Amino acid sequence: MSVGSEFQIRQAAAGTDDDTATALMVEYLTWAHDLLLVEYGIDEPPADPSQERSKLIQYRPPDGLLLLAECADEPAGVGALRWLDDGVAEVKRMYVRPRWRGAHLGSAILDRLLAEATAQKATMVRLDTVRFMSDAQRLYRSRGFIERTPYEGTEIPAHLQQYWLFFERPISVEEI
Repeated sequence: MSVGSEFQIRQAAAGTDDDTATALMVEYLTWAHDLLLVEYGIDEPPADPSQERSKLIQYRPPDGLLLLAECADEPAGVGALRWLDDGVAEVKRMYVRPRWRGAHLGSAILDRLLAEATAQKATMVRLDTVRFMSDAQRLYRSRGFIERTPYEGTEIPAHLQQYWLFFERPISVEEI
């Protein structure tokens, strides 16, 4: 699928876009939950929409960033950034709806999140991804992310970390 002039990535507006952002995040977490069961036999509790909605605050300035991708005037994807500690940002909840995969929306969302982290003087960006998300891993590696051990501040419980990969990418002085 190609992306035309209708493609847009914008910062989600607090209040106005909360339902859309929450719906995309719950859709992503439900999709991942279902695949965890199929791939690894793990049946963790599915995402609770009210819990995801309450987490939006951590993705709002000044502590983070919440982006929505729209194609043909419909929600197509989401991505977030939050601060773990001084100089360390974390990419969260990157998701592109199946209909829009292959249109490079994930790349555009990630690039925008990295640009924002750089603008906010991050020295390191971290993220986690489930092992079966090979397309996401290719994207992260293409942007200079390298694998690392689980990091402090990850929301992935210890008993599930064996099924995840953890990545980081330093922000160079030249980028700041």
